[in-house]
Amino acid sequence: MSKTLLDRWERAFRAAAQTDDCARFREHLQRLALPNKPELVLEGTVSAVRMASAYLSIDGRDKAVRQLLRMQTYNPTKSTDARYVLTFDIFRKAFARILVDATLQPLDLADLYGSPWNDYKMAGFDSFWISRPDWSHLTKREVKKLEKQVTYDLRFDYTDDELEFWFDDSRDKSYLVVSLVPLS
Repeated sequence: MSKTLLDRWERAFRAAAQTDDCARFREHLQRLALPNKPELVLEGTVSAVRMASAYLSIDGRDKAVRQLLRMQTYNPTKSTDARYVLTFDIFRKAFARILVDATLQPLDLADLYGSPWNDYKMAGFDSFWISRPDWSHLTKREVKKLEKQVTYDLRFDYTDDELEFWFDDSRDKSYLVVSLVPLS
């Protein structure tokens, strides 16, 4: 992976957020009933994209790194390849907003869950939301498909004895909440 490519993405992403004083992040946090601290989304997103890029590079998936970076636009509706928005709650110390395709790629949820966040002195995350970039409602069929994809990804690395997680789509039809609890 090219450090220059990642640095260039970060500069452009931060500049886009600065142009409207993080208004898109404020709207995003409000929609999810999270604290109005857009700087936590900006910093969390940059950290998570860097972490996800590092894991993809370790796996020799440089093409996937470029795909991931192309999708990560400040305004999610401007990302032509993004089908879903994943918003991670890193124990309320940060929130990361990652845009992914219809199969939740190129992100590896299990890798991100096992990630140490040195800046926050934490590892992993305790929940995340899956929504569409335009906040339109998720269909029942879509929710079932997303549940299956998340389960496959997490169970690839974590057994039932290591990690418990559950889904909730009852709060708002525009997103699916995934809550996680480590068991060991």
